[in-house]
Amino acid sequence: MSIKQGEYLKNLRKENKFSQEQLAEKLNISRQSISKWEQGISTPDIENFAKLAQLYNVSVDSLINGEPETQTEPEVQLPLSSVTVTDEEKNPEPKKKKRSWFFISYPIITVIIYAIIGTIVGKMGWAIGWIVFLTIPLFYTTIFAIEKKKPIIFCYPVLVTIIFLLCGLLLNKWHPMWILFLTIPIFYIATAKRKQ
Repeated sequence: MSIKQGEYLKNLRKENKFSQEQLAEKLNISRQSISKWEQGISTPDIENFAKLAQLYNVSVDSLINGEPETQTEPEVQLPLSSVTVTDEEKNPEPKKKKRSWFFISYPIITVIIYAIIGTIVGKMGWAIGWIVFLTIPLFYTTIFAIEKKKPIIFCYPVLVTIIFLLCGLLLNKWHPMWILFLTIPIFYIATAKRKQ
């Protein structure tokens, strides 16, 4: 999550007169989670993004972008006699992005993959297999980053953590691999500059 997203979440919370404790209680999570979101340390999961959007009466897109959606300029009204209005224009349906079954059920798929790894590999598989759950934020933030054409949305620290843990647990390369964490600020600096 970026600092911009965290600031936006903090501003929305304050506008709606919630303390961190009150918001945490409404979302059934810890106050520390709210604090981490607002500091840009972590990001809400998809379920909490949806709850926040409903609670604050904003779109999930605006939460992900870290800014309110821009208002379009009012259209100039023409006299009715000079305009023919079709049925589609009378009742416009909002265009929702259709998501595949895979998008919606990805968390369930990760549970199944975790169970398969644990069953096949055994005790070590159950220990290492939980890393599969870290792919959930990667999956969703990758899709949102591509759709919005904003690479800064991508959850790069989670990718680094996955690589670090896999190299450490499977190859016992804990020492040299910690250097990967130094690339996190480089990623965010590069993607922030790309946006400008």
